[in-house]
Amino acid sequence: MALTLMVTLFVGYLDRMNVSLALPLIAQQYGWSVEQTRVQGGQLLTVFYVGYGLANLFLSPLAARLGPRVSLMAVVLLWSLFTAMGALLSASLTALLATRVLLGLSEGVHFPMMNMLTKRWFPPGERARANSVWMGGLLLAVCLAPVLLIPLMHSFGWTRGFLVLALAGPLVSLPLVWRHVHDTPERHPRISAEEAAYIERGNAAEAQAAAPGWRTVARTMARPGVLLMLACGTLYNVVSVGLSLWLPTYFVTAKGLPYEQLVYATSLPYVAGVVGLALWSTLGDRFNRRALVAAFGFVGGGAAIWLALTAPGVAASVAAFTVAVFCISAFSAAEFSLVQRLFPPAVVGPCAGIYNGLTTMVGGGAGPLVVAGIIGRGAEGSPAGVLAAVVVCGLAAALLAVVARLLRY
Repeated sequence: MALTLMVTLFVGYLDRMNVSLALPLIAQQYGWSVEQTRVQGGQLLTVFYVGYGLANLFLSPLAARLGPRVSLMAVVLLWSLFTAMGALLSASLTALLATRVLLGLSEGVHFPMMNMLTKRWFPPGERARANSVWMGGLLLAVCLAPVLLIPLMHSFGWTRGFLVLALAGPLVSLPLVWRHVHDTPERHPRISAEEAAYIERGNAAEAQAAAPGWRTVARTMARPGVLLMLACGTLYNVVSVGLSLWLPTYFVTAKGLPYEQLVYATSLPYVAGVVGLALWSTLGDRFNRRALVAAFGFVGGGAAIWLALTAPGVAASVAAFTVAVFCISAFSAAEFSLVQRLFPPAVVGPCAGIYNGLTTMVGGGAGPLVVAGIIGRGAEGSPAGVLAAVVVCGLAAALLAVVARLLRY
């Protein structure tokens, strides 16, 4: 089931980030200048996170009531439809923007449902590794998207690339969810009695007496540890989303790299991210210090981002970005284990939706706008942009150190 969730996240994330890889081609089609690319391109990259955050906040309770299995099948079909509509309505920038909002709305409940399934199916001692399996779909998507989509869009156009990508949901993700995803162990037709008992024992050990309902949700979200994690998740999204979405345009505009050569420049950093995710999650489970490991990752990531944005050559910049993504993946490995630790079982779905909605809508929405200044600034990058990245990483590391002291987890 964890592998199935990884595949759905892989496909969903390709649909999410296809615009960032197509942006140089979109700018060429619309005849945008560098300044127009920064402004209109920033809007295209940002509006997804408005819909995404709103869906996390307001649709997660409905999805939790329907159940993760039905909800996942529904959103797979919807995000595939809106990806195809983005290609079919590409002549109008307004229509393209609308399809990005709808795509965000359709993908918004994905993470909350995967959190519900992980909480129900994996005992605490296995949870970081289980989260890392499906979170690996995100990093694999960022890693392989340039390899898969850039040659396709360069040869046949970005709209045809969108249409091909839209087929992956109903042809790949949907059959896997139908076969392997079930709401609870009791509903799985092929689970053994021994495994069901093992899962039940593990989850019973951390069960808390909490009545479901919005009062419980409100009390949970107001806890100091949750507020700290909200701040950390928001800062993480500012850095990770902002950089990942602007990286292709940054290399084309600021570094002068031809579009067809973006494959290695935008994929190599995320190969290191996949390796980092496996390493950091294993260390977190082994030493039971996930927040502290993530804090150290942000320290290294901030230093590497500074080197990447001040490096004079393409190769040095790519190498530094590779180190940065490797380091910051420590937070990806720990994030949802920490979140699941903080949320009582009765309200993990709505609380995870609120957490993911706020951190993604605020951090993901602000990230492309904060980082937009790096394009068109020359090979050495913007001093203000470099300073902002270092400050964000340093602040996230400091907050995670407090989380580590508070949770001892």
